[in-house]
Amino acid sequence: MKQQKLIANLWAKKNRDENGKPMWLPLAVHLNDTMEVCGLLYEHWLSPGAAYFLQKALESEKSDTADKTTLLKNLCKFLGAVHDIGKATPIFQTKKSKSGDRELDEVINNKLKQAGFTDLDAYISNKKEEIYHNVSGQYILTDFGVNFCVADIVGAHHGRPVSKKESDRAASYTSSFYQTDDEQSEIAQAWKEMQRSIFTNALKACNFSKVEDLPLISQPGQVILSGLLIMADWIASNEKYFPLIDLDTYECASERVQSGFTKWSNDRADTWEPEAYNKCVYQNRFDFEPREVQRKISEQISAASQPGIVILEAPMGSGKTEAALVAVEDLANKTHRTGMFFGLPTQATSNGIFPRVEEWLKHFEGEKSIRLIHGKAQLNEAFANLPKNSDIHGEDGIGVNEWFAGRKVAILDDFIVGTVDQILLAALKQKHLMLRHLGFSNKVIVIDEVHAYDAYMSVYLYQALRWFGAYQVPVVILSATLPVVKRNELLKSYMIGAGYKFTTVEKPQNFAKNEAYPLLTYNDGSTIKQFSDFEPGKNVKYEINPLPQIEKQEVVELIKKLTLHGGVVGVIVNTVRKSQELAAACVKCFGEEKVELLHSAFVATERYRKEKELLNTIGKNGNRPKFKIIIGTQVIEQSLDIDFDVLITELAPMDFLLQRMGRLHRHSGTPRPENLKNPQVYVLNATNCKFDKASTYVYSEYLLFRTEYYLPKEIELPKDISHLVQEVYADNELNLSVYSSKLQQNYNCYKDENISNTEKKEAKAKIYRLGIPLMRISEDKNLAEWIRNDNHSAELSDVKACAQVRDGIDVLEVIALKSCAGGYELLDVPGRLNPADNRTAMEIAKHTIKLPSAVYYGQGIDNIIEKLEDYYKKHFADWDNQRWLKGSLAIIFDKNNEFVLDKTLRLRYDNKYGLKVIAEDKNE
Repeated sequence: MKQQKLIANLWAKKNRDENGKPMWLPLAVHLNDTMEVCGLLYEHWLSPGAAYFLQKALESEKSDTADKTTLLKNLCKFLGAVHDIGKATPIFQTKKSKSGDRELDEVINNKLKQAGFTDLDAYISNKKEEIYHNVSGQYILTDFGVNFCVADIVGAHHGRPVSKKESDRAASYTSSFYQTDDEQSEIAQAWKEMQRSIFTNALKACNFSKVEDLPLISQPGQVILSGLLIMADWIASNEKYFPLIDLDTYECASERVQSGFTKWSNDRADTWEPEAYNKCVYQNRFDFEPREVQRKISEQISAASQPGIVILEAPMGSGKTEAALVAVEDLANKTHRTGMFFGLPTQATSNGIFPRVEEWLKHFEGEKSIRLIHGKAQLNEAFANLPKNSDIHGEDGIGVNEWFAGRKVAILDDFIVGTVDQILLAALKQKHLMLRHLGFSNKVIVIDEVHAYDAYMSVYLYQALRWFGAYQVPVVILSATLPVVKRNELLKSYMIGAGYKFTTVEKPQNFAKNEAYPLLTYNDGSTIKQFSDFEPGKNVKYEINPLPQIEKQEVVELIKKLTLHGGVVGVIVNTVRKSQELAAACVKCFGEEKVELLHSAFVATERYRKEKELLNTIGKNGNRPKFKIIIGTQVIEQSLDIDFDVLITELAPMDFLLQRMGRLHRHSGTPRPENLKNPQVYVLNATNCKFDKASTYVYSEYLLFRTEYYLPKEIELPKDISHLVQEVYADNELNLSVYSSKLQQNYNCYKDENISNTEKKEAKAKIYRLGIPLMRISEDKNLAEWIRNDNHSAELSDVKACAQVRDGIDVLEVIALKSCAGGYELLDVPGRLNPADNRTAMEIAKHTIKLPSAVYYGQGIDNIIEKLEDYYKKHFADWDNQRWLKGSLAIIFDKNNEFVLDKTLRLRYDNKYGLKVIAEDKNE
């Protein structure tokens, strides 16, 4: 009886209510809340497909599906029932309040002493080693004989798994567990009995007769269960659903859990019930009959009985997006998934797809929740204007579920459009990674424009695919231009993760060199299939005009020559600096109103405005001007549905070059000047293999050389796409006899350097990359070591994490502000800002800018991040209390729109030309 009284007085949470009244949550109540919520999440939130994966990940004598379903629910509940058993220790019970509320701490301590906890004052004054309660919990469970699989999940419930060494070391902190170093003393035995009682009560409540009945589970299974436990703990800790209670109350009404979970469920959308493919689906979802290529793709995927990964290569404008969404519904039906993630290479491409996904969702019954995930999602009007869940609950419609608004829980929402970073981060060792894996395990995943991901990013992409394969999560990959070697590596990564031996799986003829286009490649269980029996479409001939390196004034003269009768000229170059210099030359000749510049180094609000303006002028059905020059960088080739009359572009690898050509004569029926009736492409720096130096910082000289070598005088699209891409990315030898010995020597050097650089990039990426999924249960290879290594990558900041998965240009983003009297203001709107105001903070968060790679050349991106983090501490410490701004990097420009980064560099911002990196020059 005394023991139960002691347990009843253990606290899990303590705080004051809005009126200052001391409140608490007994540990027993919180453990019961979490136990029940964890079971309810397994039953009512986790997708049946993810639950089926967990059943297969178990090692148990039970083999019947119904038995395993019950076993898993009981296991989920048990995890919740013991997740905070480490709080039943003196080291935690005497813990100070986060707010430093001494009076509240004293009230709680007196409560413990009155219940019978003796000598607490002496313990508090002599308290020794601090141990986190998740570490204590893992040790206590291990000491009670719980297998390492289950104990490790409890140890990981704060987002970072506890190593066996760390758990074992806790054994030496005897007084932290038992209040005294003498384990045989009466007080130590009292603590042990309380811990044992909590444990045995949990076993009984969850229908386990003895500790040996707890099943073993594979490492990927541990990951998903730890994510589910974290989610349950966060719901049960949310005072909106599970409020604190009066200090004189020890138990709660039996309906507390159901009431709290119902409140949380009411903040959620309806569960999606996707349908199998039928021939009317395109009409029902998109109000049109499918094209031949769409219909055949959907029929092939529908015929697969054990689908996993689907790779679709088809030309721009062929309807890949709609085909992918139809595939998502069919695959979700087959594999029992309840959501979708649609990943794209940039924020702009994500913005472009978002309204199309939203429109697709509207055709399903019930309330659906959609989310846009990237740094500037609130800039997207379609997303920002969606109703919150409370406004549409119980009705058909699309809304935003507020519980999933946090950056770590956003991925748990049902339908998500975002940048591919979210997928790459699934393979980066980082704290709370298990939540990301849990979110993906419920979904069908679409990855678009895969050609845009370089060797460095691909290291993370391939490993993420292995984990998705392990979870049996369906993946749809889309690309207009994909080298065979990359196609096969994507397929191989997924299938190995799914447990197939890739070297022995059945493959179609010509699999390793298939250049068919369009092409559908997919696995049906252990069999790889390819389909290319599509009716030939209409091809358009593009005239290719290679040009040598020419000065910007010569480009101006070329534009003059081409636009004697007007026209919309697209100019795409490889660096921000070059686009700025060329824009200035064109403004001088043609006037400011005739020239538009678009690149990544504009403040986000300005770039978003520029993109909308371009779409309104040279987009489909836009108010097209008679004459306009659009100058930009890679952002144009990746994102915008715009139409040029003629294209001038710097040489780039073949797949990127073809993407740029996709913006030329894009919309049929558009009136054009007589001399520009046929599509013409002028490729700069494409003769004699003399490459622009700045371009070689962006693209491999080896790929530029091979692109120039294979660049024909005429290209037919889409017919030539696959063949040209395969030629450039193949490793065959070139006939260099027509070149000088110097160029032959250069090519061989480029080839060696490309191999070396690729190996270096891959090696660098692997430092923080997650290991392979281990389905075989082993005490040495489990969750405890999952995201740990000597680099402590699990503790990476969000900024460093996003920078870590990309090794290209424009990866570092900061908020850009301007100095004013008494503080700072926005660059484009005068007036001192108060970040404590929530609306103001949201507006500040929108004004981000990407720093060009020139900022960190020579000193490394990590060094720049550290300098900016120091700058944050000095100028933005108050942002730590503002959820929209916390942890964001930011800079403040002076009255001249300049910011000195260090002694050798300064930044200058211009509304017309964007951000410039300027070397300090005393003679300037």
